[in-house]
Amino acid sequence: MFDIYFLDAEPEEQEEGWLALRGCSVLGEFQEEFLAALGPWTREQYQRHWIQAARRLVEGPYDRTGFFTSAFQFWWTMWREGEDVFVQQQLLISETLREPFNPDDPYRQLRDRHSTSDDGLPLSEWRLTMNDIRDFLARRSGAYDAP
Repeated sequence: MFDIYFLDAEPEEQEEGWLALRGCSVLGEFQEEFLAALGPWTREQYQRHWIQAARRLVEGPYDRTGFFTSAFQFWWTMWREGEDVFVQQQLLISETLREPFNPDDPYRQLRDRHSTSDDGLPLSEWRLTMNDIRDFLARRSGAYDAP
Protein backbone atom coordinates (compact mmCIF):
# COMPACT_ATOMS: atom_id res chain seq x y z
CA MET A 1 0.00 0.00 0.00
CA PHE A 2 1.13 3.51 -0.77
CA ASP A 3 -0.58 6.70 0.29
CA ILE A 4 0.27 10.29 1.10
CA TYR A 5 -2.35 12.69 2.40
CA PHE A 6 -3.15 15.47 4.85
CA LEU A 7 -4.65 14.65 8.23
CA ASP A 8 -6.02 18.07 9.09
CA ALA A 9 -8.11 20.59 7.20
CA GLU A 10 -6.59 23.60 8.95
CA PRO A 11 -2.90 24.50 9.13
CA GLU A 12 -1.07 24.56 12.46
CA GLU A 13 1.08 27.49 13.49
CA GLN A 14 4.52 26.28 14.56
CA GLU A 15 6.51 27.77 17.46
CA GLU A 16 8.76 29.57 14.98
CA GLY A 17 5.72 31.29 13.44
CA TRP A 18 5.37 29.35 10.17
CA LEU A 19 2.26 27.44 9.10
CA ALA A 20 2.17 23.75 8.27
CA LEU A 21 -0.29 21.01 7.46
CA ARG A 22 0.08 17.68 9.23
CA GLY A 23 0.13 14.75 6.84
CA CYS A 24 0.80 11.04 6.69
CA SER A 25 2.87 8.84 4.39
CA VAL A 26 2.09 5.12 4.12
CA LEU A 27 4.68 2.74 2.66
CA GLY A 28 3.37 -0.79 3.06
CA GLU A 29 3.17 -1.44 6.82
CA PHE A 30 5.22 1.68 7.63
CA GLN A 31 3.45 4.97 8.43
CA GLU A 32 5.01 8.32 9.22
CA GLU A 33 3.47 11.68 9.97
CA PHE A 34 5.02 14.83 8.53
CA LEU A 35 4.63 18.60 8.63
CA ALA A 36 4.27 20.17 5.19
CA ALA A 37 5.40 23.78 5.32
CA LEU A 38 2.96 26.23 3.79
CA GLY A 39 4.38 29.22 2.02
CA PRO A 40 6.45 27.53 -0.64
CA TRP A 41 3.31 25.55 -1.62
CA THR A 42 -0.38 25.44 -0.80
CA ARG A 43 -2.30 22.29 0.10
CA GLU A 44 -3.49 22.06 -3.51
CA GLN A 45 0.04 22.39 -4.90
CA TYR A 46 1.26 19.52 -2.72
CA GLN A 47 -1.65 17.36 -3.82
CA ARG A 48 -1.14 18.14 -7.52
CA HIS A 49 2.55 17.39 -7.12
CA TRP A 50 1.80 13.98 -5.52
CA ILE A 51 -0.42 13.00 -8.44
CA GLN A 52 2.15 14.21 -10.96
CA ALA A 53 4.89 12.28 -9.15
CA ALA A 54 2.85 9.06 -9.26
CA ARG A 55 1.97 9.54 -12.91
CA ARG A 56 5.68 9.84 -13.77
CA LEU A 57 6.12 6.19 -12.74
CA VAL A 58 2.81 4.83 -13.99
CA GLU A 59 2.55 6.62 -17.33
CA GLY A 60 6.29 6.89 -17.98
CA PRO A 61 8.67 7.29 -19.53
CA TYR A 62 10.40 7.89 -16.18
CA ASP A 63 11.83 5.23 -13.88
CA ARG A 64 12.18 7.55 -10.87
CA THR A 65 10.17 10.16 -9.06
CA GLY A 66 9.85 12.01 -5.77
CA PHE A 67 7.00 13.00 -3.44
CA PHE A 68 7.65 16.12 -1.38
CA THR A 69 6.46 16.08 2.21
CA SER A 70 7.94 19.54 2.79
CA ALA A 71 8.34 21.54 -0.40
CA PHE A 72 11.88 21.55 -1.78
CA GLN A 73 13.31 20.07 1.42
CA PHE A 74 12.12 16.52 2.30
CA TRP A 75 10.82 13.97 -0.15
CA TRP A 76 10.21 10.29 -0.67
CA THR A 77 12.23 9.25 -3.71
CA MET A 78 11.13 6.22 -5.73
CA TRP A 79 12.79 4.10 -8.38
CA ARG A 80 10.90 1.67 -10.59
CA GLU A 81 12.56 -1.65 -11.39
CA GLY A 82 10.07 -3.73 -13.36
CA GLU A 83 7.00 -4.01 -11.14
CA ASP A 84 8.98 -3.22 -7.97
CA VAL A 85 9.29 0.31 -6.58
CA PHE A 86 12.08 1.12 -4.12
CA VAL A 87 11.55 4.06 -1.76
CA GLN A 88 13.99 6.16 0.27
CA GLN A 89 13.53 9.39 2.18
CA GLN A 90 15.89 12.20 1.22
CA LEU A 91 16.72 15.63 2.51
CA LEU A 92 17.66 18.16 -0.16
CA ILE A 93 20.50 20.38 0.97
CA SER A 94 22.46 22.68 -1.30
CA GLU A 95 25.76 20.82 -0.78
CA THR A 96 24.33 17.61 -2.24
CA LEU A 97 22.34 19.00 -5.18
CA ARG A 98 23.32 17.94 -8.69
CA GLU A 99 22.73 21.47 -9.97
CA PRO A 100 21.02 24.64 -8.71
CA PHE A 101 17.54 23.73 -7.53
CA ASN A 102 14.71 24.57 -9.93
CA PRO A 103 11.29 24.38 -8.24
CA ASP A 104 9.64 23.99 -11.66
CA ASP A 105 11.62 20.77 -12.29
CA PRO A 106 12.64 19.23 -8.96
CA TYR A 107 12.99 15.79 -10.54
CA ARG A 108 16.33 16.84 -12.05
CA GLN A 109 17.73 16.24 -8.55
CA LEU A 110 16.91 12.52 -8.66
CA ARG A 111 19.99 10.36 -8.80
CA ASP A 112 20.52 6.70 -9.47
CA ARG A 113 19.39 4.43 -6.64
CA HIS A 114 22.00 3.38 -4.11
CA SER A 115 21.26 1.11 -1.17
CA THR A 116 24.31 2.20 0.86
CA SER A 117 25.59 5.59 2.00
CA ASP A 118 28.92 7.09 0.96
CA ASP A 119 30.29 5.51 4.15
CA GLY A 120 29.06 2.06 3.10
CA LEU A 121 26.22 1.90 5.61
CA PRO A 122 22.83 0.54 4.49
CA LEU A 123 20.18 3.15 3.73
CA SER A 124 16.62 2.78 5.00
CA GLU A 125 14.57 1.56 2.07
CA TRP A 126 11.06 0.27 1.50
CA ARG A 127 9.74 -1.88 -1.33
CA LEU A 128 6.36 -1.24 -2.94
CA THR A 129 4.84 -2.46 -6.19
CA MET A 130 3.61 -0.61 -9.23
CA ASN A 131 0.12 -1.76 -8.25
CA ASP A 132 0.52 0.22 -5.01
CA ILE A 133 1.23 3.35 -7.06
CA ARG A 134 -1.61 2.61 -9.51
CA ASP A 135 -4.01 2.10 -6.58
CA PHE A 136 -2.89 5.43 -5.09
CA LEU A 137 -3.71 7.18 -8.37
CA ALA A 138 -7.12 5.49 -8.60
CA ARG A 139 -7.91 6.44 -4.99
CA ARG A 140 -6.56 10.00 -4.95
CA SER A 141 -6.65 11.44 -8.49
CA GLY A 142 -10.23 12.67 -8.48
CA ALA A 143 -9.97 14.29 -5.05
CA TYR A 144 -6.66 15.99 -5.78
CA ASP A 145 -7.50 17.14 -9.32
CA ALA A 146 -10.76 18.81 -8.33
CA PRO A 147 -10.60 22.61 -8.67
